[in-house]
Amino acid sequence: METVKLGLLIKKTKVARCGEHSYPVLSITKQDGIIMQSEKFKKRIASADTSDYKIIPRGKLVQGIHIDEGNFGIQDIVDNGIVSPAYGVWDVNDGLVIPKYLEMVLRSPKSIEFYRSKLTGTVNRRGHMSDADFLSMDIPLPDRDTQSKILKTMKQTTSVLYSRQQQLAKLDELIKARFVEMFGDFKSNSKGWSIVKFDEFAQIDGNMTTDYEKYADYPHIGIDSIEKETGTLKGYRTVKEDGVVSGKYFFTPQHIIYSKIRPNLNKVALPDFEGLCSADAYPILPNPKNCNRVFLALAMRSNYFLDYILQFSARTNLPKVNRKEIAGFSMPLPPLPLQNQFADFVAEVDKSKLLARLFYNSFFNFGHLFNITNRFV
Repeated sequence: METVKLGLLIKKTKVARCGEHSYPVLSITKQDGIIMQSEKFKKRIASADTSDYKIIPRGKLVQGIHIDEGNFGIQDIVDNGIVSPAYGVWDVNDGLVIPKYLEMVLRSPKSIEFYRSKLTGTVNRRGHMSDADFLSMDIPLPDRDTQSKILKTMKQTTSVLYSRQQQLAKLDELIKARFVEMFGDFKSNSKGWSIVKFDEFAQIDGNMTTDYEKYADYPHIGIDSIEKETGTLKGYRTVKEDGVVSGKYFFTPQHIIYSKIRPNLNKVALPDFEGLCSADAYPILPNPKNCNRVFLALAMRSNYFLDYILQFSARTNLPKVNRKEIAGFSMPLPPLPLQNQFADFVAEVDKSKLLARLFYNSFFNFGHLFNITNRFV
């Protein structure tokens, strides 16, 4: 399929400010694009002073703050609305591209991977991508008739895609429910397990390196590559591709990668490969004699661990935790065979999650969309 640079399709627009006028306040969600802010939060949460907010006429492309989540939307719900001064606003060349088609492309998983590869900044949600990098992105651009057909196809599959997303969420809930069923409520220790200190079942394995030549082709995991809540690893590149210049931690498939920045985001990853991770994360190595890695990762994603760790992170402007605070954690520790049984259950559920993700992501492959559109529309 033919592609063009995004810069051919959009350009920065000059926006007016709200001033003393009154307009509907708009927000962007990663699920629905542009919506009325009152729909998202059930109330208006914008600052009482909206004089500096940007006026967005119908048809403009709005770029949200969290570009790594695909926060883009075409403003097509009111004649004029207002958005935060931090949002970007673009004119769309609707002679070349159908605006809603462009929105779909910009919100796709492949585009999100591109954004994450270009982000700069220590913490993902404060990362920055230059306009030059953004406009250099390749956009698949079939003729307008095919764009229209692809949009129609996507609308027809929206309910199916949503059901797959719900399926993934239910599988995650199933794992959490199984954890409680097997191990009880950790807060009350309803099963009466022994309470064990962190250093008895795991260690922070601070094996730092600056040997970038040796590890040039190894994956480099920044905390932006760890999905919050689920720990899914995505959008990462190699050490060489990222131009790493500071010390990084070495990790293996035996480690857990835990983000020490903004612990409320609950970023706990289970890598199945060797690589280097950001110094903003800790590689945690479970003791194989008494602690299963999968069990520990789920325990660290639980409210039991969060309630403990968040008491430390709230004291700073940039919430983070240190080694001493993690090492002070203790928890009920069930027998290793029971932990292993739980890990086997998680492995079976993960197979179903993988199939659901493959199905979901396949609908955002534009070559695939082009093929099914030509066959069925």
